[in-house]
Amino acid sequence: MVERRRSLGWRLALLLAVVASVVVVVLALHRPAAEPNHRGMSAIVRRDQIQPLDPAAATFKGALRIGAGVHLENAYNLSIPDQTFMADGWYWIDWPPEVQELMEAHDIEADQMVEVVNNIIGYDFEVEPEREKPELRADGWRHQRYRFSGSFYVDDLDLHDSPFNLLSLPLILETRPVEFALDGKTPVLLIPEPDKQGLLGAYASIKGFQEIGVSFEPMLHRYTTNFGESDTRRDYAQAVLRVFYRSPLLASFALWIVPLLIVMSIVFMAPSLEGSLGDLRIAIPSTALLTLVVLQQTYQAEIPPLPYLTFLDKLYLYCYLVSIALFLLFVWGSNVYSNASEAQRDRLTHRVDRADTWFQVSALVGTVVAASLAWITG
Repeated sequence: MVERRRSLGWRLALLLAVVASVVVVVLALHRPAAEPNHRGMSAIVRRDQIQPLDPAAATFKGALRIGAGVHLENAYNLSIPDQTFMADGWYWIDWPPEVQELMEAHDIEADQMVEVVNNIIGYDFEVEPEREKPELRADGWRHQRYRFSGSFYVDDLDLHDSPFNLLSLPLILETRPVEFALDGKTPVLLIPEPDKQGLLGAYASIKGFQEIGVSFEPMLHRYTTNFGESDTRRDYAQAVLRVFYRSPLLASFALWIVPLLIVMSIVFMAPSLEGSLGDLRIAIPSTALLTLVVLQQTYQAEIPPLPYLTFLDKLYLYCYLVSIALFLLFVWGSNVYSNASEAQRDRLTHRVDRADTWFQVSALVGTVVAASLAWITG
């Protein structure tokens, strides 16, 4: 009778622990955003909008056009935690006589036409024109080329599938004079060169990543501010270069997944130990939990703080739950074994072994299901 009550008590404790864990996770994931509570602080209404731009659209039928080209020679010092990288190369612009007339009417210099907007360190950013004055060509168009070097912000960092990352490193050119605004009297488009073959130089590869593609597309930047001006000219043209990189699958698997599999293999095999080895059995899930914490902290140091769980974070969460469940199972089994009389020991040992087998099968099946769901919902 006493044994039956103890068994029932451990089952209830285990059930309550699982329910409490699920409730905490659900509340953490679905907690509503905090309302602003500081005097004068208001909720963010909207941010700037970046959207694709179609130069052939009827809206821009009479717009003036500036041609833009880029050659990214070097890309290096990628820092995923800081969302930055360094690069240098050239960009150039070509503009027709109509744009030149607009520039002269508003006293706009050639180096004021376009800027690199995702540069993050002003004092470290260098832009040097290769000619003192723009080149005037036979057809009346003008051409100027600039050498640039600096640090840039990675605006589109999606780590849902981490550690199997797909990164895009941007270089964003944007028209600057307010007279060039797309919603102004004389809209000016920034048209990327159609040739994609010369966009990257010999040293544009990033150590530890595979280069898989490149794009150079026109975009529209819609600001939510009027910069203190009385008019509402807020739309400006962009030409955005993106170089796409991917983490090597095998290397990422070996670096981040294999250590996790080794720890969990020991956890899965631990119930195969004899129930009489109570102290040794209990030590295994405790050690596994500490190891998992260290592994995850090492991984978190390689990525920036995120408002969501990555694929690997979800695997760690599942592994934590399995290790805690194993610890509870071993505590229950150790108490059952130690409190049993000699006459009951064989029967209760068989019962503990059956629970261990059930746990092993459930944990292995759960691992496959959890990994699949973590990848699908990523």
